[in-house]
Amino acid sequence: MRVVNKNETVKVEENTVAESFMDSFVSSEPIAHTSYHELSDKPVQEVDAIAQLHSNLEMLYDIQTRFSFVMREVRYLLKA
Repeated sequence: MRVVNKNETVKVEENTVAESFMDSFVSSEPIAHTSYHELSDKPVQEVDAIAQLHSNLEMLYDIQTRFSFVMREVRYLLKA
């Protein structure tokens, strides 16, 4: 990036967003995610990001299967 000031050109070093984003993955410590569960005994829980991803995927799969069942029932009722 260059900054022009009074007919002088000054070179400014820039740290790209991609470099800082990739640097966050280099650290060896696991990333913890704090989540809020309203009806739980401990409402604020800190969970590993990968474990949270797996639980979210399982929940999505469960919801998708329930929704597909409901849609099958609706189609059946519309045919009758």
